[in-house]
Amino acid sequence: MSIELIKFLKGYLGVGALVLLAVGGFSLPAMAQEATEVAQEPTQDELIAAAMEKAFEEEITVTGSLIPRADLTALSPVTVLDVTEELHYTGLSRLEDLVISLPSVFAGQNSTVANGASGTATIDLRYLGSARTLVLVNGRRLAGGDAWQGGLSYGPDINAIPGALVKRVDVLTGGASTVYGSDAVAGVVNFVLDTDFEGFRSGVQGSFYQHNNNNPTAARINEEAGFPYPTGNISDGDAFNAYFAVGGKFADGKGHAMGYVTYRQIEAITKSNRDYVNCSVGADTDGPFCSGSSTSAQGRFFAFNADGSTNDDYLLHWAEDGGDGHSFRERTGEVFNYGPYNHLQRPDQKITAGGFANYKINDHFEPYVEVMAMTNWTDAQIAPTGSFNEYNYINCDNPLLSDQQRETICGEGTGYGPTDIADVIIYRRNVEGGARSNGLGHDNMRFVAGIRGDINDTWAYDGYLLHAQNHSLDQYNNDFNIRRMGYALDVITGPDGQPMCREDSENGCVPWNIFQEGGVTQDALDYMYADYVHAGRVLTQVANLTFTGDLENYGVQFGSASEGIGVAAGYEFRYEHLANYPDEINRYGGATGQGGPVPKVDEGYKVNEIFVEALVPIVQNAKMFRDFSMELGYRYSDYSTSGGFSTYKGLLNWAFTDSLRIRGGYNRAVRAPNVWDLFQPQRFNLGGQADICAGLDPSATFAECQNTGMTQGQYGSEVTENPAGQYNTLVGGNPTLVPETADTITAGVVWTPQNIPGLSVTVDYYNISITDAIGFLGPEDIIQQCASSGDPATCALIYRDRLGSLWLTPSIAGGAYTQTTTANLDQLDAEGVDLSASYTVGLGNAGYLPITLQGTYALANTLTTPLVSYDCVGYFGYQCLQSQPDWQHRMRFTWETNFKMNFSVLWRYFGGVTNDDGSPDPDLSDPDQMVIWAANDVDEYSAFNWIDVAFSWLATDNIRFNFGVNNVFDEEPPLAPDHNDNNLYETYDPLGRYVFAGVQFSF
Repeated sequence: MSIELIKFLKGYLGVGALVLLAVGGFSLPAMAQEATEVAQEPTQDELIAAAMEKAFEEEITVTGSLIPRADLTALSPVTVLDVTEELHYTGLSRLEDLVISLPSVFAGQNSTVANGASGTATIDLRYLGSARTLVLVNGRRLAGGDAWQGGLSYGPDINAIPGALVKRVDVLTGGASTVYGSDAVAGVVNFVLDTDFEGFRSGVQGSFYQHNNNNPTAARINEEAGFPYPTGNISDGDAFNAYFAVGGKFADGKGHAMGYVTYRQIEAITKSNRDYVNCSVGADTDGPFCSGSSTSAQGRFFAFNADGSTNDDYLLHWAEDGGDGHSFRERTGEVFNYGPYNHLQRPDQKITAGGFANYKINDHFEPYVEVMAMTNWTDAQIAPTGSFNEYNYINCDNPLLSDQQRETICGEGTGYGPTDIADVIIYRRNVEGGARSNGLGHDNMRFVAGIRGDINDTWAYDGYLLHAQNHSLDQYNNDFNIRRMGYALDVITGPDGQPMCREDSENGCVPWNIFQEGGVTQDALDYMYADYVHAGRVLTQVANLTFTGDLENYGVQFGSASEGIGVAAGYEFRYEHLANYPDEINRYGGATGQGGPVPKVDEGYKVNEIFVEALVPIVQNAKMFRDFSMELGYRYSDYSTSGGFSTYKGLLNWAFTDSLRIRGGYNRAVRAPNVWDLFQPQRFNLGGQADICAGLDPSATFAECQNTGMTQGQYGSEVTENPAGQYNTLVGGNPTLVPETADTITAGVVWTPQNIPGLSVTVDYYNISITDAIGFLGPEDIIQQCASSGDPATCALIYRDRLGSLWLTPSIAGGAYTQTTTANLDQLDAEGVDLSASYTVGLGNAGYLPITLQGTYALANTLTTPLVSYDCVGYFGYQCLQSQPDWQHRMRFTWETNFKMNFSVLWRYFGGVTNDDGSPDPDLSDPDQMVIWAANDVDEYSAFNWIDVAFSWLATDNIRFNFGVNNVFDEEPPLAPDHNDNNLYETYDPLGRYVFAGVQFSF
């Protein structure tokens, strides 16, 4: 089944055809079509008991501990998501979309990112960054993700995980460095795969999005700007998923092996298909409007006189504007609408394959192996390239200039002679050449080989080697070569009287005539195009040996306890390596719109670690002390880059009865700077959104702006604001970083009342405090704090050009940027309460109704430095990029009938947030900006409620159909100024109504 077939059936036969297609895609064995014997109807008590057994089977988990125990209950708070059922009920094509539906998990990189995409899928616990979330598969590490995506977005690519084989996802709150090593600062997400099944499984699913474009505000502002925009109903984003897995025992049951293959294909959605993102929204006191880029389709020419004074800001006067198409006029704010070009959902194709095998020779010796491979390719499309002020000169004798243009730039009063070179900053969008495309490919391989077994009745061991690597290919198409663009703009009259390039004719240079409407030729574009590549690799290698023992056999136990002390101890070696290999154009920064040079990187580090853990039962099976125990742990890590440090934990579990227990504890976690934190190449980028000192009426005083490097003559006059909200930044790693330290406190209650069958409730408090936090201050933070404090260290990070701008002059030339390279900041704090509840209601002969709830109430998410201190819970905006509500939850109601059909409803709730300019916190609030937001009635986003419905039918014991609609009411994300690309669509449901249908087979 293909995307094309899905389109045909959806368009001509309707949604129901997807179900028929799913069935028709396979030739079913005759035995699967025979009527099955009718089983005896279970009693109500049996139904409840079955539901309870299902609800509590996931309590038996080792996530967060190295000590195996048949009846282990987690001393650390662990949220469990039953992925097998959830994938049936949600129909999601991407595993990350399912995981981020949990209230404590947020998106890092995902499918909605176009400009700045890595092509990976990363997850982020507690808004603390993907780099602080440790991702495991069956308790062992994944390799790092993309070799180019750095900073706090750096994290394992969960595209490598076969979603169809995931049984459950365990999310462990707070630090776990003692158990798993560095990176487990915010917590751990452990994907537990079903590697022991026997038989055959396969499945196929088709899906698409549907949205009604009827946003009146979006329609109005697009019409006012003269931009075409979509209207009415649209369906797009078709996706196809299929998987196959087979497993079984061999050698008289001593061995087991299984293998799998999965395939995914997803089609693109561009912003031109959604009215609420068709243009970049700006705002002023008159209300919202469609903003855009000052690099326009006509061409913008920012001219200077010979003495350096400003001449004026001109726009090529096209005939459609009433001009002759070959003259300049003063610019009056025209912008280019880049939104429609950008992907809102990237196209994607992915294949995963692998296998798991083990062979138990005897109780002492059981080899095992795991192999996981993935290859995927996605394209991130953004607006056309052009001259983004990389070329700053026009020769006055250029034959492409009209007399009016020559007089405007080089005429009387400008100080230039007839053959001089005029200083003109050029902005010209390559509308003739179409969108840029960033092809992103990843080949991921993870290999584990190990041996486990019993040493004797007391001790067991598990040793393994892990080799995991991710090869990245970043291929950019339809961009311009800066050098060749310069040659194509430096035009003289040739011997034959025709315009020609002054230089590089031997390589086919053709003049780029941007001075006349319709003057650009395909030959000129072909000469200037620069298709370039950037390859890289991230490597993780681990050698681990762990011993576990039950010391009861040695009599090591408390007399008041029925169990002995359990211990685990071991050694781990880990090697992390980053290699980046930019091509020649990347190395000298020769492509437009890509920032400065990108140096080669080939660096890594090693770490040696020893660890020990103990589970200590103190009192058991006594009145009010059903189980009173402690869990202690210690790990010492020695990094080749950061030196040695210790992590440790102490947890307490007190079960008063079988119905009620409390748990809590303390974790010291440490995250050593990873390969990207240390070795990321320093380069120029677009990172800022605003300059408080720019424009004719700056929001900051002259004294404040003088702190940031602005002169009296520039203040309120020469410094132009960037209408696209894009300012230059210098980003990159820092080899002098020190490890960050996190102290986590947790406390919780678990209530499973015996007199209320089917009810389970957990409430857990968490407080994560990170010191020496590795990260960077945003450019707005730096500018604001320099302006208000005059701190020399902060102000030294601001580089204004000769015009006082932070964006006009090319950053590659050494000016106009804010330095935001990685540093050890002061402190980050995250505090809140997690709630998890489940209850099964008996419905008599109609079956039963399991109800589950996972919710998070955030109390704080605070950044504190000597100059900046603010809390983003309840806010969004320039400082708090992502919306961070006080409360969010997911609540599922599933009617599991006695006639082999299940009906499920999921309620996803995301609380309201307020623009951070309206915060009482002085480090967030900006009264001038608040006027703008209030004028647009978007000073807050109201709460969002998404309703998903699903139907599942077990047609036979071997065949299951599922059909569903997510976001039933087609809720679209909030429309607000400057937030179309600031992680808004990684937080809210961005694409509209999602329809899916599929079938699964198991034999």
